[in-house]
Amino acid sequence: MPKPILSPKSRVAAAQADRLLKCYAERLPPSDAAKRTGLSLNSVYEQYSRIRWRLIEVGYYRDAALSKDEDGLSELSKEMLRERRGLSDEDVYAHSAEIIEWAEEWPSGTVLRQLRKIIELTGPIDVPLDLTGPQAVAIIAYVRYARTKLIHDRVADKAKTDETQIDFAERTKAALEKEWRAYRAAVKKMERTQSRKVKQK
Repeated sequence: MPKPILSPKSRVAAAQADRLLKCYAERLPPSDAAKRTGLSLNSVYEQYSRIRWRLIEVGYYRDAALSKDEDGLSELSKEMLRERRGLSDEDVYAHSAEIIEWAEEWPSGTVLRQLRKIIELTGPIDVPLDLTGPQAVAIIAYVRYARTKLIHDRVADKAKTDETQIDFAERTKAALEKEWRAYRAAVKKMERTQSRKVKQK
């Protein structure tokens, strides 16, 4: 898979961008990510914010809150929001979406591969999301596949030591295969559309 281009306008090299995505997938705080990538702390904050919003835009992050004390948020999530110092009211939605997602212990390697793919499909994160119809269908299909894979991998791992999970693991495997076929079909349609446009020029 090609290295992700977070911003064609910035001086963030592809290798740095990939390290930054790895830091994000591992849920490292910005200060640690800055040390690992060699980027300034301000740059990491900016890139983290853009990654966060891109994941919200494509539906990879599926839940959020409008206030730090919203009903339905776990006490842990509320506490984590309060710990993010300097968080303005307008930033709560995006940060709460991230915190809710990070409460899940998804494998960081799987998350990293999915982040790379989402950026590959949607383009640099410093450019407003502007997808054609076929592109939108493809990213929606990919996100459905990605979310199903997270669940499948967790269940399949549990099924190795818990026989009661075997049936559920088989059903999630079937669902995963279905979502993968839907995604591949969407990609082929997108590619055909792009090919026709090139020929028409």
